Amino acid sequence: MAKLATVAMPEAGLKATIQNEVNKLVQSIMARHPDAKHNAGRSILETFIWDEIQSVSKGRSDTMWERMEDTRIYLKPDPKPGHYECGESPHFVIKASVTSPVRRFNEAELAAVLEQSIYKIPPHQTKGFVDAAKKPGNPMTKLRIVER
Repeated sequence: MAKLATVAMPEAGLKATIQNEVNKLVQSIMARHPDAKHNAGRSILETFIWDEIQSVSKGRSDTMWERMEDTRIYLKPDPKPGHYECGESPHFVIKASVTSPVRRFNEAELAAVLEQSIYKIPPHQTKGFVDAAKKPGNPMTKLRIVER
């Protein structure tokens, strides 16, 4: 019987490897938890696990960014708008995009401008107009899962 030649398969990219390993870990945790036996429990459990992974990874990432900045592996980009490279290693480059500053509405600034304008509107009147123009928006809802 003839032997089949083995073909070297290319290794998965780093992102795919991370995703596969984390998915395996999540499935392993779910297989050992009693809530995984119920439809609602399985969904809530998996969401809880992903939320915890996000929380842990966010904290760890923040710590690593601070450490890289302290050791000068990463340098903060210039505050002027543009695209920058802020650090590198043999396989990675840290890139930054800096946008123009966001312009925000300032009630006091509007009052000062209208008071100096040809209309000479007193600041207390401008405040009344601004308050009257404010309309309610959508409330913010934050969901979280708590383990019993």
